[in-house]
Amino acid sequence: MKKIIFVVTLLVTSWSIYAQEHVQTLRGTVVDKESQMPLTGANILVLESDPMLGTSTDYDGSFRIENVPIGRKTISISYLGYEPLVAPNILITTGKEVVLEFELTESLVSMDEVVVTAENEKTRPLNEMAVASARSFSVEETGRYASSLFDPARMAQNFAGISTTGGTSDLFNEIIVRGNSPRGVLWRLEGIEIPNPNHFGGLGNSGGGISMLSSSMLSSSDFYTGAFPAEFGNATSGVFDLNLRKGNNQKREHSLMVGILGTEVASEGPFGKPGGASYLINFRYSTLGILQKIGLNPVGDVLPEYGDLSFNLNFPRTGAGTFNLFALAGKNIASFDVDADSTLWEYDDDHEGFEERQTVATVGLGHRLLLSDDSYIHTVVAASMDRSDDDEYYLDKNDSYRKIDDFQYQFSNYIYRVTSTYHKKLNRRNTFEVGGIASYHTYDFFARDFYDAGTNFETYLQDTGSAGQLQGFIQWKHRLNESWTLTGGIHANYYALSKHGSIEPRIASKWTVNEATSFHMALGMHSKPEHPVFHLAETVSSDGEGTLPNKNLDYLKSLHAVAGYDHYFSKDLRIKAEVYYQHLYDVPVEESNDLNTILNVLDVWDALDAGKSNNSGKGRNYGIDLTLEKTFSRSYYFLMTGSLFSSKFQTPEGKWFNTRFNSGYQLNLLGGKEFLMGQEKNKIFGLNGKFVINGGNRVTPINLDASREENRSVRDFDNYLGESIGTYYRFDIGISYKINKKSKTHSIMLDIQNVTNRLNPLEQYYRASIQDIEVDTHTGLFPVLNYRLEF
Repeated sequence: MKKIIFVVTLLVTSWSIYAQEHVQTLRGTVVDKESQMPLTGANILVLESDPMLGTSTDYDGSFRIENVPIGRKTISISYLGYEPLVAPNILITTGKEVVLEFELTESLVSMDEVVVTAENEKTRPLNEMAVASARSFSVEETGRYASSLFDPARMAQNFAGISTTGGTSDLFNEIIVRGNSPRGVLWRLEGIEIPNPNHFGGLGNSGGGISMLSSSMLSSSDFYTGAFPAEFGNATSGVFDLNLRKGNNQKREHSLMVGILGTEVASEGPFGKPGGASYLINFRYSTLGILQKIGLNPVGDVLPEYGDLSFNLNFPRTGAGTFNLFALAGKNIASFDVDADSTLWEYDDDHEGFEERQTVATVGLGHRLLLSDDSYIHTVVAASMDRSDDDEYYLDKNDSYRKIDDFQYQFSNYIYRVTSTYHKKLNRRNTFEVGGIASYHTYDFFARDFYDAGTNFETYLQDTGSAGQLQGFIQWKHRLNESWTLTGGIHANYYALSKHGSIEPRIASKWTVNEATSFHMALGMHSKPEHPVFHLAETVSSDGEGTLPNKNLDYLKSLHAVAGYDHYFSKDLRIKAEVYYQHLYDVPVEESNDLNTILNVLDVWDALDAGKSNNSGKGRNYGIDLTLEKTFSRSYYFLMTGSLFSSKFQTPEGKWFNTRFNSGYQLNLLGGKEFLMGQEKNKIFGLNGKFVINGGNRVTPINLDASREENRSVRDFDNYLGESIGTYYRFDIGISYKINKKSKTHSIMLDIQNVTNRLNPLEQYYRASIQDIEVDTHTGLFPVLNYRLEF
C-alpha cells in the first residue's frame, strides 16, 4: 500500500512540475489612450484560464500574472468610467515572457459598473485620429501570412488597395497603393520619418529586396492607404507608422534565427535593477554572406550580401520623463565579377561587371514627458543617412581582358530631424494635438560615364549642398456622442530647396450605428517633395552651358476622398468596403515629352534623363476596396481582399493614359489553421496558404515590323501603356512547427512563394539576335526555410 501511495504521489508531483514547465508570465501596462496617464486599479483577466487568472494594475498602471498556461489566450481589461477592452489570441509560449501595453478610451456615459460585452476591434488603428483607410497589424501577422517573411511591407501587400506588381520584381516588397508609385509611401519609426528601411532598394524608392526591420524589434503598428491624419506629411499614397518593442525590463531573454535569407541574434533584458531601464538589440547578417566568408558561394556569380543592426534602449521613470534611444542601420552589397574566359559568355552583357553598395542608417532619441493628468509632450530627435554608390566596368577581350571603367555614381544624403507634439485631452469629448517637424538635408552626389576606353569621363550629374524643410500640424478629435466622432486638422509643408510650400486641410468622421456597424468618410490634401537629385539634375545646352531647369519645381499634390462601411457579423468576422477618389495635380511632367510624368517614376533613375519640366500634369485614381476577414480564433483565420481600380494621368494637351501601375484589379485569398499536437499539447503545427491574381504590368506595345527594320525596340507611343503584358497569379504556402520546452521555444518555418513555379510576365522588348519579341518574367518557385530558438 505504501508503494502505491508513493507511486501516485510521484506521478502527481511529476505532472505538477511538468505543468509548471509549460507556463509563462504575462505582464504589461494600462494607460489612458488620449493622455497616456497610467490607470491604477484596472482589472485584468485571462478568460481561458481554469481557474480564472487575474490581477489589478498598481500605482503606475503595471500588472503581472504568473503561471499562465501556454497557448492562445483572450485578455479582458476593464476600468470604471472607461470602455472595456478585450484582446483576443494572445500567444503564450515558454520561450519569452509576454509584455503587453493596453490603452483604454474614456467612456462618454458614466457607469457604475463595467461589464465586458464585446471583443476589441483587432484591426482598429492605434492612432486615435485615424478614421479611414487605416488598420493596425501585429508582428505575428508578418510571420503568419504565407510568404510575408516577417516583413511589414510584404504583409501589407495582402491588404485591400495594394498591388504586388508594377515594380521591379515580385521578389521585391514595393508597395503600390491604389495605383500610386511606391515613391509616395512614407516610413515612420518611433514617430519620426526615416529613409527607406529595405536592403537593395532603388534610389528614391520605398521598397527593396529584404526588410531591415526584424520581427524581434517591432511592436504593433499602423498602416494607411490614404486620407491620412494631419500629423503625416511627405506622403501621397501610403504610410507605415512603425513602433519598436520595449525590451523585457525584468528578465534577460534571447533568440536566434537561422534561415536561407539571413542569420540573426537578438537579446533583451533590464539595465541595472529589474523593473527599470531595458535594452533590446538585434543583429542580422546574410546567410549567403556568411557562406562566402568560409569559401562557399551557392548562388553563382551574383552574390547579394547584407547586414543590419537595430536596438531600442528604454529609460522610464526618470525625473525628466521617459527616454528611449533607438537605431536602425543596414548595409548591402551586390556584385558580379566577370569571368575572364570569353568562351563562357552566353549573352551580350556577360563581359560587364559591377559592384553596388548601399548604406542606410537612423539613430534617434525619443522623450515623452507627462505634463499633467491630461497632457503630455513627445519629442524625437534623429539623424539619418542614405548612401548608394556603384562601379561598373567591362572586360575588353581584344586587349588582354583589361578591366575598363564604364560608369560610376555616388549619392549621399544626410538628414537631421526633430519633431515635437503636444497632446492635450480637454475632456471626455475633445482631444487635440499640435506639433512641428524641422529637417535639415545635406547632399553630395555625382554620376559619370567613361569613354576613350576608360581613360576619360563625362560627369552629367554633380552637386553638393543643403536645404531645410519645415512642417507643422494641428489636429482635433471631437466625440459628439457615443455614435459620432469627428477629426480635423491642417498640415503645412515648406521645402527650401524648391522654395515651395503647401497648406493641407483634412477632415474625417465616423458614425457607429451599433456594436456591429459603422460608416466613415474622409477628405484631405497631401503632398510630397521630390528627391533632391530630381531638382538638381543638370541640363547642358548646345553651347555647353549647364542649367538646373527643375530646381524650383513645385511638388506633386493629391486630394483624397474616401467613404467606407464596416460590419461585424460576429466578434471575429467582418466585412469592410471603401470607395475612393484621388485627384492628383501640380504633377511634374517633361516639357519636350508630355508622356514623361513623375506619376510613372519608380525611382530616381527613371527621372534623371528628364529635361526641363513643369507642373502642368494631372492624374486620377479611383476604385473600390473590399475586405472579408475572420481574425484568428478557434485555431484558424482567413482574409479575402479585392480591389477594382483605375489609375491614369493626363498630359497638358488633355489626353488620358494609363499609368504603369494601373493593373486594374487585384484579388488576395489567404487562410491558415493551427493544430495542437503532442500528448501535452505543447506543440503547434501551422499551415497557411495564399493565392493572388491581378491584371499584370502595363506595357507600351512593340511594333515588330518597325523593330526589325531598325534593329531595336520600336514602341507604339500612340497606345502608351495601353496593354497589359498578361495576367499575374501565383500560389504561396507557409508551414510552421513550434515546440514549447521548459524556458525555450523552437520554431521551424518553411515559406514557398509561387509553389507552381509559374513564370509571370514582367516586361517585353525586341531582341535583335532572334528578331522577335522576348519577355522577361517574374521569379518562379522561391523557398525560404528558417529555424528560430527563443530562450
